[in-house]
Amino acid sequence: MPKDVLLPELAESVVEGEVLRWLVAPGEHVAADAPLVEVMTDKVTLELPAPFGGRLLEQVAAVGDVIAVGAVLARIDEAGGAADAAAAAADAAGGPAAARVDGACAAAAGASSPTDRGGAAGADAADRGDERSLFRAEAPAVGGPVLQVRRGATRGAPAAVGGAAAPVAAGARGPFGRVVAVPAARRLARELGVPIETVLGSGPSGRVRVADVERHAHAGDASGAHGFPPPPQYETQAGFEAHETRVPLRGLRRATARQLAASHLYTVRTLHVDEADVSALVRLREALRSRAEARGAKLSYLPFVMKAVIHALQAFPALNSSLDEARQEVVLKDYVNLGMAVATETGLVVPVLQRAEARSLLELAVEIQRLAELARRGALAPDDVRGSSFTISNVGSIGGLFSFPIINAPDAAILGVHTVKKRPVVLSDDSIAARPMLYLSLSFDHRLVDGAEAVRFTSYVIDLLETPEALLLDA
Repeated sequence: MPKDVLLPELAESVVEGEVLRWLVAPGEHVAADAPLVEVMTDKVTLELPAPFGGRLLEQVAAVGDVIAVGAVLARIDEAGGAADAAAAAADAAGGPAAARVDGACAAAAGASSPTDRGGAAGADAADRGDERSLFRAEAPAVGGPVLQVRRGATRGAPAAVGGAAAPVAAGARGPFGRVVAVPAARRLARELGVPIETVLGSGPSGRVRVADVERHAHAGDASGAHGFPPPPQYETQAGFEAHETRVPLRGLRRATARQLAASHLYTVRTLHVDEADVSALVRLREALRSRAEARGAKLSYLPFVMKAVIHALQAFPALNSSLDEARQEVVLKDYVNLGMAVATETGLVVPVLQRAEARSLLELAVEIQRLAELARRGALAPDDVRGSSFTISNVGSIGGLFSFPIINAPDAAILGVHTVKKRPVVLSDDSIAARPMLYLSLSFDHRLVDGAEAVRFTSYVIDLLETPEALLLDA
């Protein structure tokens, strides 16, 4: 009997995934727990196993499709798999064709169904959070997470149930009479002047999503009701069709584009730039580099910058905060999870050094190497890219004077670290000397951080970089 393979809930914050590559073709047999499909979620590529064995009847989600958690990925015929196994066994035994058919039918009839294997054992697996239990065989109920986004479809469209769009009431109400909507959708509706009560919700139980508000605003714009224009549409100039190459916006590039667009829409970015004379830091790094290499660590400038940032975040906690839009609360964190922007061949990814405040200078250097290598190999785990409280974008090895880095929302700020370069500096005695100078670009969310506090934070970092011996007191 055909059974649906659903996209599992891989983590609490993951709501959808993009199909990158199918590892089994339709008609082929796949064993239980064998690799079935590669899916990208939160810039992390995961290889999902088949929850049960059988013949793959259909790849419901095509490569490049983005589907919600709980939506159908594929359909597998367990009975077909059992029949194939029985036929193969009969072939090996050299039995007649009729015996092979009978054996296959008997095997198919004896194959256990989901309910046969369920009962107490199935309940136990669900209680344990068994990975296989995430691939539910039953069809999801109306109102469940069955949203499926296909190529050419509008993201966030009402889920299809039985071939027809599930009716969802506009402005579905919660238990206290308030419209059920995600916080980002509620805020966008306020910004666009769209009454949230008039938006058709496509989420579970009619929950209004950002895409619903955007779609509603676009529809209103066509009638002149709202001033939110649709995205600009690119058109190839006549005669230039053969001189353009089109590449689908998929995978890591698509995930990066969405994250940066969210940062642009939902933060109030402000930039502060300052410079540090890192003469002492250059000397200290040179003195320690060989000792660090002997202990298996590459000692770049970044671990020193991280140490300085950790101290500064503890002195200025507003820079280490986030805004909980749903509860309208500022979340101040007594831990430092440092995001580290890494450029890879497929795009930008931000692995996170968890509990960086508890790591020594050498431990930071080792962890930087480990995460950067995993990022470049595309081998980061979901937990490696979640939970940052502050991010550092180190472009010093590439070049450039300074930049306006985009905040890794929901972080409150991001620090751009640039090239150490000799420049003429006027010293305290009015003499001019060539000194190794470092520009720092602090981009911060002005809703959470005041300008004066951002300046003091940067000055604190600079003071530590200019007197790096202080960083070694607890390194």
